[in-house]
Amino acid sequence: MPDQNTLEELLLAERRAIRDWVSIADVLKAMGTNSWVAGREAVRSVLDCIDTSTRLRIGRVDNQYREIPKPLPVEELLDRIFTIDDAADRSFEMMQLFIDTTDTSADNAPGRR
Repeated sequence: MPDQNTLEELLLAERRAIRDWVSIADVLKAMGTNSWVAGREAVRSVLDCIDTSTRLRIGRVDNQYREIPKPLPVEELLDRIFTIDDAADRSFEMMQLFIDTTDTSADNAPGRR
């Protein structure tokens, strides 16, 4: 599991690569796992990173994007994901949680086109 700084840089790089919001499922894939098999601690590390970062924010997409204010309700989000028995449904829940930057720094970062 990457440390907090490495994970934050990974999240920002993934955001730049996709050129759009990235879901928790996307980030888990970049971490070398996937949302079908990822455990609670892997998802917790992503949520904790976002919660402590000044450069990242997260929201849920249903009919529209709704930012989840900080401090994040990490345990509540984890419970919502991991009380679901079916792996496909858990994965879908993670795909509805989108990560973005707090400003346009990811858009203007070196390597952005």
